[in-house]
Amino acid sequence: MAVSVNDVRRFAGADPDESSTVLQLCLNAAVAWYAAAGVPEGTDGPLYDFWVANLAAWMYDNRGNADPNAAIPQYIVASVHQLRPGR
Repeated sequence: MAVSVNDVRRFAGADPDESSTVLQLCLNAAVAWYAAAGVPEGTDGPLYDFWVANLAAWMYDNRGNADPNAAIPQYIVASVHQLRPGR
């Protein structure tokens, strides 16, 4: 199952009437972030879906945050090791 914008909307607790444009950008960025970390799209099924939705929701919640300390949480970063092929 691939993560959908509606999955991210529910995961982030976003208003059902919220435009999906920003949510889709966050979802695309989360998939790209994992791919850049060596995790191919769709890796490991439900775990991959959970972590992509988690990261997309975090990105949505932190959009526009100018705080230089607003780094992706370590628990999300650590998920790369769980998902990367050949672990």
